[in-house]
Amino acid sequence: MWALRVGYVGLVVVIAGLFVLWFGSTPWVLAVGVFTWLSCAVVLGASFIEARSQLHESRPGFWSMRFMLIHDTVTHRASER
Repeated sequence: MWALRVGYVGLVVVIAGLFVLWFGSTPWVLAVGVFTWLSCAVVLGASFIEARSQLHESRPGFWSMRFMLIHDTVTHRASER
């Protein structure tokens, strides 16, 4: 879950980097954003494949799991302890 949230931040940094690059500055902000987003994408992909392989045979499809993850990252629930 944290990889998806950090990936959101990486995408915001990429957008900010594009604006900075557009106004003639150095591309380091864009590079940091792309590196962050790609790192999070690799971690999320590996975690997703591992979690899906551990489910029972009647597991949900790719898109329904993806929408569940996105929903869980944008909604806030109290921790169940």
